[in-house]
Amino acid sequence: MSTFRLQLFPLHAVLYPHGLLPLHIFEPRYRTMIEMCVEHDVPFGVVQILSGLEAGGRAKTADVGTVARIQSLTRLEDGRMLITTRGEGRFKILSSAYDGECLTAEVEPLEDRPTPELTLASAIKENADLPELFDRYHRLLSHSLNAVYEKLNLPNDPELLSWMIPAFLHVPPELKQAVLSNTSLPQRLELVRELLEEEAEKLEEMIREARGE
Repeated sequence: MSTFRLQLFPLHAVLYPHGLLPLHIFEPRYRTMIEMCVEHDVPFGVVQILSGLEAGGRAKTADVGTVARIQSLTRLEDGRMLITTRGEGRFKILSSAYDGECLTAEVEPLEDRPTPELTLASAIKENADLPELFDRYHRLLSHSLNAVYEKLNLPNDPELLSWMIPAFLHVPPELKQAVLSNTSLPQRLELVRELLEEEAEKLEEMIREARGE
């Protein structure tokens, strides 16, 4: 499998393939990195921070991240930038080191393992109700936040579902990272299902307690 070099942006967040991630770029080191990416039309990598801070210093990161392509950029008068990135493929870090103030890594693409056709078909059938489960979760979340519920149109493609649903879940980054790192589509769909059911139950309990039930 071919490898490639990638500059990394450690964050307390997880970007999924096909997902969007807006970023406020204010540190000089990352402003320089983004300028380079724009000038040469190259992506960078988003990786979750395991320990350390986003701003200043050096962070320990997860070993699986997502290639981020800049979709839009707005420059502010003081040099800061507002960018929107889109997730492309996943990568696994083979080695990394700080090149000056930025983290650079040698990475390889991370793909799902091949799944027998019958196993995949069974997993898709068993999780055909994921859109309905997500809609239930989304309604409960909107209610708990006193927000207006707006139905989201989810894709039919099971792989896209396995990325889009966890992107909206209000769960700790380590749980989102577990989804990102999983390389079996059937297992990932089941993991997403478990997260949906657990979080919906928590929201229902919070709502009942708020009502004094």
